[in-house]
Parts: sequence; C-alpha cells; structure tokens
Amino acid sequence: MLSELLRCAPVTRSLDEVRQLLAKAKNPPVSIALNQEEILVLNAKRDAYYTVTPRGCSCPASVYFQGPCKHRRKYFPGQKKTREELEAEGEAILDAHHKTPKWLARPPEDGYSLRPTGKWPGGYNGPWVE
Repeated sequence: MLSELLRCAPVTRSLDEVRQLLAKAKNPPVSIALNQEEILVLNAKRDAYYTVTPRGCSCPASVYFQGPCKHRRKYFPGQKKTREELEAEGEAILDAHHKTPKWLARPPEDGYSLRPTGKWPGGYNGPWVE
C-alpha cells in the first residue's frame, strides 16, 4: 500500500537536474511549468525544486498536514463558489436542521428525582465545619 502511494507521489528534483533543463538560466526561476499539470517550485533554501501537481506536492508540508499545501493552493486553486451557491448551501443545511426532531428533556413521570433526599446528622446536606 505504501509503495503504491510513494510510486504515485511527486518527486522533489535537485537543482542540478533542473539546471540541465534550464542550461541558459543563471538565476534559478521561482517556478517552472513543465506542462499544465506539473510545475516545479523552488524551495526556500534554494537548493531543490518541489514538484507540484493538482493531486499532490513533494514538499514536507504536504506530508505532515492535511489538505493542500501552500504550493497547491497557489498554483492549482480550486473552483470558488459564488455567493449565491454558498447561500443556497447554507439554506439547505438550515432546512435540514429544522426538520430533524428535537428531543427535549422532560421531568420523570414516576416522580423520581436526582436531587438528594438524605440528610447528614444535624439536618445539613454535607459535612460543614464552622
């Protein structure tokens, strides 16, 4: 199972590998688009490129945190919903909430109460020293 995930995961490329692709560039660019679904992004130490795809990223943050990392959010933003779609979704959630039955607390029918009825000696509800 893990080997299948690692085989499908994007691979971080070394600066030398990318330099072979960009033999003419003196300063390494921040991002390089290989095709529509694969972008190389320079890391903060400027010694390697992360491979970013719509389904994954080779940066450490994509492994440690749930959800897309900052590289995927920047280069492959998801479709944003319009205000009307968000309001319709909210109304549907509220309607479903109001249609569910509510269980309200009722006093017991047999007269049983959770309130303590016993007393300590002297008529007090507990040991109290003055």
